[in-house]
Amino acid sequence: MLPNATVLAPTLAERIESRVLQATHGRIRNLEVTEIQGRVELRGCVPSHYAKQLALHGALELISGDCFSAQITVDRIERI
Repeated sequence: MLPNATVLAPTLAERIESRVLQATHGRIRNLEVTEIQGRVELRGCVPSHYAKQLALHGALELISGDCFSAQITVDRIERI
């Protein structure tokens, strides 16, 4: 590392995004995490209600529910 290099800590949105990806084992598509004035919004699409629960629990490990909203849709794809 350079002597004058500044290491930036990840933002809350980046930490939540990383945690959700980890919790869902990558089963969330079009993941967007935005933070505006301390309020976090999570958007994405998952293949099952179970994956949606994993995403919500992953995010709620880092932030309280009163400043969090989720717009996660379940898009089941029929497999033949």
